[in-house]
Amino acid sequence: MSYGKNRGPILHVLATLSACILLVTFTPKTAHAGKIADIESLALTSEQIKALRADIASAVSVIKGSRDAAELPSLRFLRYKVRTGESIWTICAATSQNLDTIISINALSSPLDVAQGRDLYIPNMRGIAYRVSTGETFPAIARATGIEAKYISRCNASRLPESGYVFIPGAGITSTERALFLGTAFSNPLRSGQKTSGFGMRRDPLNNALDFHRGIDIACPVNTTVYSSRAGKVVYSGFYGGYGMLVIIQHPYDYYSYYGHLNRALAPLGAEVGAGEPIALSGNSGRTTGPHLHFEVRKGCRPVNPGMLLSPH
Repeated sequence: MSYGKNRGPILHVLATLSACILLVTFTPKTAHAGKIADIESLALTSEQIKALRADIASAVSVIKGSRDAAELPSLRFLRYKVRTGESIWTICAATSQNLDTIISINALSSPLDVAQGRDLYIPNMRGIAYRVSTGETFPAIARATGIEAKYISRCNASRLPESGYVFIPGAGITSTERALFLGTAFSNPLRSGQKTSGFGMRRDPLNNALDFHRGIDIACPVNTTVYSSRAGKVVYSGFYGGYGMLVIIQHPYDYYSYYGHLNRALAPLGAEVGAGEPIALSGNSGRTTGPHLHFEVRKGCRPVNPGMLLSPH
């Protein structure tokens, strides 16, 4: 059964090409009242960490044993501010929380998102955020996720919102979502070419102003074949400002790939394309200093460093 539209990382919705992010975040009601406790230390001797690890172990045991839902700990969230030298791996190890839960609850798109100073929400049981469809019921969600309805109901106060997210205890993200997070799910859009500008802050090559470069630039002759970096659907094909001729492909789990400064699109709007399928010919359209491909990957509207997702040429 396919349920990718509902399950997994919290979504950033692309309303229009230039829209802001609509970030719909699943957090407990107490978050808005400032009642989420902060984790002061990840030391295994910390009473907070001991209690957190005990709750997680208890919840795993209850769900695996198909025991009474009343035996589940009450769902609560803790907040932790990432410190220098820490990573998602060290935080998982200290808290006994798994990768899937931290990715999903915190809408992470790559390991680099877990940077010093970032607040992470850590629940006291393993599970994911699940987007509820209009009219969806606990039994329907149970069928979609493989988790018994009694546990879902217990963690969500026995009621479903008309829209938004609920917590699914014991569920995990898909292998595709995990591959996207780990940077193993996208391929190079060109068979060859030299990267001339990277992701992040840079001096604009036309006016020398300091600005943020949302993707990477790869030098290549005009009419070089451009390939889809991953399977998906063409959701934009046309001229768009400084991008010039632009093709955007929508991928599962709210990822998008952008291919700019093209000479001509080969894949029409609405086309379903496979990974590695020719979609365009490179060019020199839009705001450029010479022929090249501008390539971006976005999670919703938020740019993601393609260097985390692409294998080397």
